[in-house]
Amino acid sequence: MHKQVARAVAKPAHCSTGPAAIEATGLVKRYGSMRALDAVSLRADRGEAVGIVGPNGAGKTTLFGALAGTFPLNQGGITYHGKVITYESAATRCAMGIARTYQVPRPFIGMTVFENVLVAARAGGGRDTAEAADFAAHVLDETGLMKLANTPAAAAGLLDRKRIEVARAMATSPQVILLDEIGGGLTEAELVELIVLIDTLKAGGMTIIWIEHILHALLKVIDRLICMSEGRILAQGDPHDVMENPAVRRAYLGSDPE
Repeated sequence: MHKQVARAVAKPAHCSTGPAAIEATGLVKRYGSMRALDAVSLRADRGEAVGIVGPNGAGKTTLFGALAGTFPLNQGGITYHGKVITYESAATRCAMGIARTYQVPRPFIGMTVFENVLVAARAGGGRDTAEAADFAAHVLDETGLMKLANTPAAAAGLLDRKRIEVARAMATSPQVILLDEIGGGLTEAELVELIVLIDTLKAGGMTIIWIEHILHALLKVIDRLICMSEGRILAQGDPHDVMENPAVRRAYLGSDPE
């Protein structure tokens, strides 16, 4: 990773002592009588990569919305490096160091690729114009987007749009990054490129929480796996142990462990 980017994102290696990088306790999110999140608790330590899997409708993206601050919770609490952030806005959480991507890329299509990342460096990263421009250029270099810097984001292919999502998140200098199914729709070759990029973030000490349906990609990066179903956590722990859990196999793989 480029030295300047590395300084912005590098954190201590994964360890479980002290407060978690981000921790959620008893999260409940209701829509009418339906509980999209039903007493969900999890933590990700500094420098840890945590994967989240589960069938559609399991509550995974709702969980990301709760962690990122895009909607209020009915119950529960969230801390960031030991500080309570349950009622902080999404903008405040971003400024504190929590960034997210979206399953469907959301670039500003009227801007170039460089301008997309520049906006994130200024608005999310709090840099002045000159510093933001310099940092945005380094992020583009690290994410393999420099060659497209002056290309309209609307003209970018799927892999590059996913890279833009990651680049915009990186430009805010996060300590925690929430990746929402960024592998979907990519070819195997493109997926390999994306895994290399995520591994680079992890090597820099960033805390990563990654929702993904493509298991073989997820398993190449993560330290720990969580499986959700119907708004609850079914199992969490060693990734291979979780995927062998009978309840997980029934809910996620649709197979009978017998």
